[in-house]
Amino acid sequence: MNNRKKPLRRLNSEIDIHDGLFDIEEPKDEFKEPETWTIITALNRVLDVAEDSQLSDEYWEVCKNPLAFLRQELGLTNVQIVVLAIMIEAGEPISWKRLGNYLGCSRLSIMVYSEEIEELVTKRWAVRKGVHEIGGFFEGFALVHGVITALRHNKTYVPEKIDGLNEQQFVDKLESHIDKNMNDRNVEFKDDEEWMQQLAKANSHLPLCHEVLKFDDIHIQSLLLLIVVDYAQWEGSEGEGLTFQTINDLYPEEYECDCLRQELREGTHPLMRYGYIEHKCNDGQADTEQYMLTRKAKTELLSAYKPSHSKCGRRRVDNRFLKSHEAIKEKSLFFNTSEQEQIERLTSLLSKENLPSIQQRLEEQGMRKGFACLFYGGPGTGKTETVLQIARQTGRDLMQVDIAGLRDKWVGESEKNIKEVFARYRKLCQNSEVMPILFFNEADAIINKRTENVEHSVDKMDNAMQNIILQEIEDLDGILIATTNLTSNLDKAFERRFLYKVEFHKPDTDVKTKIWCSMLKDISTDDARQLASHFDFSGGQIENIARKRTVDYILSGKYASLDEIEGYCRAELLTGKERRSIGFTR
Repeated sequence: MNNRKKPLRRLNSEIDIHDGLFDIEEPKDEFKEPETWTIITALNRVLDVAEDSQLSDEYWEVCKNPLAFLRQELGLTNVQIVVLAIMIEAGEPISWKRLGNYLGCSRLSIMVYSEEIEELVTKRWAVRKGVHEIGGFFEGFALVHGVITALRHNKTYVPEKIDGLNEQQFVDKLESHIDKNMNDRNVEFKDDEEWMQQLAKANSHLPLCHEVLKFDDIHIQSLLLLIVVDYAQWEGSEGEGLTFQTINDLYPEEYECDCLRQELREGTHPLMRYGYIEHKCNDGQADTEQYMLTRKAKTELLSAYKPSHSKCGRRRVDNRFLKSHEAIKEKSLFFNTSEQEQIERLTSLLSKENLPSIQQRLEEQGMRKGFACLFYGGPGTGKTETVLQIARQTGRDLMQVDIAGLRDKWVGESEKNIKEVFARYRKLCQNSEVMPILFFNEADAIINKRTENVEHSVDKMDNAMQNIILQEIEDLDGILIATTNLTSNLDKAFERRFLYKVEFHKPDTDVKTKIWCSMLKDISTDDARQLASHFDFSGGQIENIARKRTVDYILSGKYASLDEIEGYCRAELLTGKERRSIGFTR
């Protein structure tokens, strides 16, 4: 750490310069120390002079009294106290980079204290948290729930007791924690993994924890404990078995976890080799998409535990085929006026508050109550993303269909596949508290015109599939949304089946300006309008430009200028020629 003497920006004192050194005189009255410290007043004093201090010798001298008080009250080190004060002031997760910037230090120099700072995680005052900032996604920290409340009441934060538990207490605590966090979008699973590891270490006397800690990989440790939670909630019921989709959603896309996924399906995962988990048996066959504790695990590791059966009164949704609405990231979308009105109306119709009553009224009048919608328009105009955002806003999960996967070379199999899709969707609707959306993305291949003069078996198969889909849409009680780039070849029978048809045009200049501003947050509105008027781009093309600029920033450390952005735009056009649009274009 650089300890050269430097004036502290927030220190309101007289400074004289002698031989290049700073002499700090007595602070003015506003920094006069109180007769009695509280935790908040002491933290406030530490924060007042922390900005640009570089944690210099002068800084530690000025703050020695409040730091001494806080060390005694909180049991933290000086550096941990400073970081705590900055995190409280920030009110949000803070990265290493931002922490260094606040203190006037480089990221590397502040990381000299990484062991001390990361000990806040070990002490369970903070959790590791990714932070989105200009230029990318950075490692950082966030305070755990309850820290600020305790300090505000002039009390030190005491993390929950997690040691000295018996088997029943251990699994009950594990189940309660995981069940609560599964429904909290602000909690990252990485934090839960670290918490589970700490819980196991604190109770290593238990057979389950002893076996968990034999594995060095935290992902293996957490997976076994997740399946224990599943056992606790669903033991003996049809719903028992942790699904592959749940595992896939929780664990990150990285080499180790990709191996974990493959090994689970193949039955070669370490937990399977040790005899602790197994594929669920459905109708005499192993289901490679669901995983349960073995009898060995239940008898040897949890002999004194009685399952809570907390979920057995509910119907378990088979979410292997669902994309959770909670996993969809919020994204701002901009439409031309005509599309905007239709999308807002459709979103309102599909809301959890409106749809049940609308369907009831339709049914009372003898009308079909299913909603089939078609989004059509050119590539990059936002059709797919709009479906995702409608799902997120209405709280509905998505069952997305792999169109290519429906076709099979064997006679009759493709028809079975498409029937299975709708059968599975009906079952999901029955077992879900909120009706999901059946999503056919890029559905051109299965809703185009049927072949009239059938000569080839492929044509027969396509026609058979289309007839099945037409009948299923006719009988639909749920929600189906299909997207397509081409409508000129749309079969008239399909056109009649879609109640709502929304055409997506390329954005006009005003909308493109908003998109440019949202994608490149540091450019001016005038520059955004210049780009919008010069280049007839879709939203998808504008996003490509924004991604290229971010990549170049990561490589070079500086953002591209407007001229360079225009260069990106010209490169985006395959012809290499600039296409200028005049006024409102479609």
